[in-house]
Amino acid sequence: MDQQIVNRLIAINQKFYSEFASAFSETRSSAQTRLDRIVAYIGNAGKVLDIGCGNGRLAERLEREGKRASYVGVDASAQLIAIASARQGHLRNVAVDFFVADITQANWSLPFANASFDIALALAVLHHIPSFDLRCAVLRDIHALLKPGARLILTNWAFDRNDRQRKRIVAWSSAGFDESTLEPGDALLAWKRGGVGYRYCHLITKEEMIRMAEASGFQVVKQYYADAELNLYSVLIA
Repeated sequence: MDQQIVNRLIAINQKFYSEFASAFSETRSSAQTRLDRIVAYIGNAGKVLDIGCGNGRLAERLEREGKRASYVGVDASAQLIAIASARQGHLRNVAVDFFVADITQANWSLPFANASFDIALALAVLHHIPSFDLRCAVLRDIHALLKPGARLILTNWAFDRNDRQRKRIVAWSSAGFDESTLEPGDALLAWKRGGVGYRYCHLITKEEMIRMAEASGFQVVKQYYADAELNLYSVLIA
């Protein structure tokens, strides 16, 4: 994919999470039942990296579950990191650090590059990264942050399988794009809460995840669809 197209797609999501941070945060509760399986994957892991942490709901959930962890949350949205930071004053068992960092850019992990994490999570994140090559580069960066044998847990929207998400797909012309310049599986999804916004998403299949894992040093050990077919869950081993 042409780099100018990649940059324009990244800018779409940057604009969305800047303008709709508060409304988006309201839809992401630490009480959501789908976090149950995420907490189970984390188990007693000591050092946790939450990529695309949003409002920090996972740190709150770990606290509620009585987990003790050293948690690093990373998000490209300064607005969401501000919300996350403001909500964490009551945490006692989970030691939290938040960073504004854009994982599509080089050296995003420098502030915590030597942490050597026990587990990393990228929940509804990788599908917002444009181009196969850049998604692989991001996975390689994550791999470098993990202990040998550590796990990366990913969820990616299966918007072709979920009725609610399918209804949000709009024509690329809405954002001034020529569809022929994009990769198969790229889509533009509309948001209509507190205004109208758009997000770039890529449909990541099980087969593509395997190819990306192989290109970035990971091994896929488990994949399945859940949450009313909304998400593809992938468990990778470093």
